[in-house]
Amino acid sequence: MNKGIFTLTGLLMCSLLFSQTSHHQILPNKTNHSPTAKLADSDGDGIMDDNDRDDDNDGIPDALECPRQFYWTGPLTFSATNNKVATGTINGVNFTYTSSHPLEATGNLYGIGNFPASYGVPNNNPTIKNTQVTTNTLTFASPMTDPVLVFASIGSSVISVPIVFSNPIEIIWASGLIVNSPTQITGREGNVIVRIPGVYTSISFNYTAAESYANFTFGATLPLPCDYDGDGIPNSLDLDSDNDGCLDALEGDENVLSSQLVTAGGTITVGSGSIAPNNNICASSTCVDSQGIPLLVNPGGIADVGSDQGQGLGSSQNINACNSCYKPGALSGTALDTKVGITALGRAGNTADNWPMVRKGGWMALESKTKGFVLNRVPFNGSGNPIGILPADFIEGMTVYDTTNNCLKIYTTKDNGTTYGWHCISIQTCPDV
Repeated sequence: MNKGIFTLTGLLMCSLLFSQTSHHQILPNKTNHSPTAKLADSDGDGIMDDNDRDDDNDGIPDALECPRQFYWTGPLTFSATNNKVATGTINGVNFTYTSSHPLEATGNLYGIGNFPASYGVPNNNPTIKNTQVTTNTLTFASPMTDPVLVFASIGSSVISVPIVFSNPIEIIWASGLIVNSPTQITGREGNVIVRIPGVYTSISFNYTAAESYANFTFGATLPLPCDYDGDGIPNSLDLDSDNDGCLDALEGDENVLSSQLVTAGGTITVGSGSIAPNNNICASSTCVDSQGIPLLVNPGGIADVGSDQGQGLGSSQNINACNSCYKPGALSGTALDTKVGITALGRAGNTADNWPMVRKGGWMALESKTKGFVLNRVPFNGSGNPIGILPADFIEGMTVYDTTNNCLKIYTTKDNGTTYGWHCISIQTCPDV
């Protein structure tokens, strides 16, 4: 690796002049898991949630489905009396960084361009430089929520460097990395952003092999709201994040088709109120990469767009954004007459017009240039029934406009006749039967 050199002597002369500044940015990330929930594999793909960048296998990384606000340290101040200690500030909380080896530094973060700009990884001068086997500890002046560690250029093409953490980590973003366990990663010219979920006064990690050098920098996160449809399931575990009846896997911004979906594994679901099936892209370990992203939407995948890992949000958090569905009319076979019609154009009984039979293939024809078709408008009570219509008069297929919930409703069954009820019609579909 051809990395520049920034001497410790020069650093000690100038580092005390750097102010401790704090930078924050809203960035995408995973949901916050408590330290007791490390072994969950919600989507059944063999990768624990805390190491799985897509906990529901809809192809949209959790980092996009559940955004977080990140706070990054500014330039560190190296101690003038202890060459193994530096201090800094993250979101107003002072911290002390201690290494088992005398500190070195660079004037920037090596390969900063390798990190997606959306994460806002700081490019501070100075930035910690590490070349040796070291034990590294961060101690916070007050409890820190979800501390974040950034490692740039771990190892090289010929040197594998493991890093062992004091607590289980979550991978936010990575390249050139192997996840060995919830507390160990190995890099070969690797770059990674990790979070240690929980609240801590101290965390540590061991850099277990010497190399040319790697850079370290630090931050923390705070969660933003992560349940778009309010059904009690975070977006990263919700197959229909906006409850519009359209699966997130299909609403993402790549070319996933319904025919490519499977029955979801594990415990993930669309949530209450959604009419969508419990389907996603992958339900086993054979169809995801090492970070839990379905191969279908990765570079080389059949549905991939842009040769990047996973797919974007698309319209998965945009209610009623399902693509409209129109099937072409039948162009072969016998065209059937429409036998019933209502018209405001004087066509009924006009032999020359042959109306409504001339409108082929319908159950009923409605025609007007200036008149609207108005359904019965009725309020609904707390039991979900229309006020003024007796239950004894409910007939399957009866349709009214619910003025209480502002939707068109039909009285029908959703479980093959076991139960009947009034259901909103809000999503266009294309039934084949």
